[in-house]
Amino acid sequence: MRSQMIRKLIVQDLFYALRSARGVLFLVFFSVFWLWVFSKFGQVNTQWLRNPEGTMVLSWLFDAKTAQALFVDRNPAFSLFYLVAINTAPLFVLFAASDQTANDIGSKYLRFLLPRCQRSEIYLGRFFGCVLLVWAAYIAVSLIAALWVVIFNDASFSSIIIEWLWVVISLMIYVLPFIAFMSLCSALVGSAGLSALLGLGSYLIVVIIVGIMGIRWEGMADAIGWILPNAIKPWVLLMDLGALLKAIFVGGIYVLIYGWLGWLMFVRRDI
Repeated sequence: MRSQMIRKLIVQDLFYALRSARGVLFLVFFSVFWLWVFSKFGQVNTQWLRNPEGTMVLSWLFDAKTAQALFVDRNPAFSLFYLVAINTAPLFVLFAASDQTANDIGSKYLRFLLPRCQRSEIYLGRFFGCVLLVWAAYIAVSLIAALWVVIFNDASFSSIIIEWLWVVISLMIYVLPFIAFMSLCSALVGSAGLSALLGLGSYLIVVIIVGIMGIRWEGMADAIGWILPNAIKPWVLLMDLGALLKAIFVGGIYVLIYGWLGWLMFVRRDI
């Protein structure tokens, strides 16, 4: 396996993503969604979230430790952005990462690539190309959010930069397992459209099952919930070093499992 070839495939994947329907639609939907969200942020009294009344309301949604970490210890406006970002990330990432190896398989482009590079190089190149695309999107939107908080919420630039680093690192960790999950879906069906449908459908089905079962069988619902990387979300929300290291470890296990299963599917694909 040659690192130089993987870098070439990463660059090729990024250029393809910016020209393909999948990449363009992801960037358009992502941009439109965040423009709409930022237009609504100005109508929210974020300082209220720090008041006792706001803390009481938040206690219904989070445990007390998470609510304090997000809205008392840190800037509530930026934490609100972080909450929206992390809760919508799976849907955007599953769509953005749906065409990793699917197009290579479905269009028979894999026949052109294999005489020039190994399957492992193609698989890793497509994965890391998708990772860079998603990371770049969230780095850009989080920078805009940080500037918005500094300009319109009178926050100090130095404190927001520190929080921005926490948020960016947390989002990077959180989205990786979802990208690896789509590596499996992409290799399994060999079609970009079917891959997106399989990934989004599987995610929504598991979330619905967990939600329904959680009403009566909370323990069973928690066990089924571990199928998805959503399980690491409570740790990244704490924005605590110990919890973040735990999220990195468990998220890495998700990446290895999904990535390995995807590789088993990809290496057996008939071209």
